[in-house]
Amino acid sequence: MHRSWARETQRSDLMDVQPLDVERRWAAEKRDFVGDRRDDLADERDVASDVRDLTADAREQALDQRERELAAREAELGLLRDSVEAAAQRHDALESRVRAQQDREDSGVERQAAARAREDATDRRSEATPTTSLASAFAVIAENLYAADSYDAILLRIAETAVSTVAGCRMASVTVSERGAYRTASTTDVTASSVDQAQYDAHEGPCLDAIDTPIVYAKSFPDNRWPVLSSRPAELGAQSAASYRLATMSQSALSGGASLNTYGHEPDAFSDEAQQIGLILAAHASMAARAVRERDGLEEVADNLHQALLTRDVIGQAKGILMERLKLTPEDAFDALRQASNRLNEKLHSVALNLSETGQLDTRDTD
Repeated sequence: MHRSWARETQRSDLMDVQPLDVERRWAAEKRDFVGDRRDDLADERDVASDVRDLTADAREQALDQRERELAAREAELGLLRDSVEAAAQRHDALESRVRAQQDREDSGVERQAAARAREDATDRRSEATPTTSLASAFAVIAENLYAADSYDAILLRIAETAVSTVAGCRMASVTVSERGAYRTASTTDVTASSVDQAQYDAHEGPCLDAIDTPIVYAKSFPDNRWPVLSSRPAELGAQSAASYRLATMSQSALSGGASLNTYGHEPDAFSDEAQQIGLILAAHASMAARAVRERDGLEEVADNLHQALLTRDVIGQAKGILMERLKLTPEDAFDALRQASNRLNEKLHSVALNLSETGQLDTRDTD
């Protein structure tokens, strides 16, 4: 998509219809876009919910598998199961997991029905308004942003999309505030990075102000709002700038926010229409970046949970061996493993794994 598509579309329309008709069609497109964007956000939330449900299902399946393996191991060793009360508690926990899974499946069905309803509404809007270029263009943009495979990748894609979408934008970057300091997380041009750095050094400028403000526009440099920055951006190659707040970019408590920075080679390079497109892009980018970060976080949690369950299984197997051979209680068996771990200066999991694999508890004295 070339960066001047909006202006060319409007110019073509002016050749065929009266200005009032153009305004009406543009207003209709914007209304349709708002509806489509609302649906896109709902779809993104549904995807995040689906990922959370899949993670919960995997966790509970792992718990069920662990219960079965422990029961089989205890049966193999000829050990008695826990008390009737403990067995009842395990049964209740299993039923609770089954109910929770059913609730998640029901919620998934409801989300699918809602998604179909949104698709039907989109079709009706498309039929009612033949010209939906704005909504269609941003539907593609949203899909491309969300397809990024990592948080760093989506930050670069945001900057690249700004250059290809916002009329007047020749280079773009993303500024991130962390621990009270600023850094350029992605950029399409080394000049954009230099302009960002000039603002960091001056402790002022549009990219810093936009962290707390939806849009900050500088028609040219120098600008009276930033006397210290002065004409440095223009000297570096940015004659004008429009920066946009990127909301909900990070889940980290240490993050102070972020901004999308677009730079032009000419003074006053960004029309009102271009600035509106930039605002819409920033809204898309914020949600997509948050969704990708949540997805990455959920995958990490799932991996950690899987590893933790494997560790518990190994320790449980080692306890079972000691209980069977030495006629120990579960507490005494665990205490024996812990003492061996301290004596050998090895992790408890390593001691348990060695016992499970060799059938022998290392009793050597390291002193």
